[in-house]
Amino acid sequence: MHHATPTIDPKTFAIGVLSITACILFVGFLLLSMSPSPAYAIGQSDRGGDYIMLTQQLTSSNEGLVIIDAASQRLHLYAFDFNRKALVLLDRKPLDRLRGVRQPEGKAPAGGPG
Repeated sequence: MHHATPTIDPKTFAIGVLSITACILFVGFLLLSMSPSPAYAIGQSDRGGDYIMLTQQLTSSNEGLVIIDAASQRLHLYAFDFNRKALVLLDRKPLDRLRGVRQPEGKAPAGGPG
């Protein structure tokens, strides 16, 4: 008895290959779309009333939040402490003590030159 071996014609083979390729691409798309993307806030700013808020890159893995209080002319720098899971105050300075800030006519910096 002679059994005929089933053969696949080129059209059926192409449909099978394309179907498997489509399944692989679909699974890859699902894996990429389901993974959370990191949130970057570098260079963002906002203003509300007398307050100006900016973000600043402090290190390669840490960003700072700069809050400027225009009414009291002070700058506050905050960063997120991952151990305490909280924002912590890193520094605060009067705006007139910052380097490169031009003073209004007739007003000298509180700490003198420098």
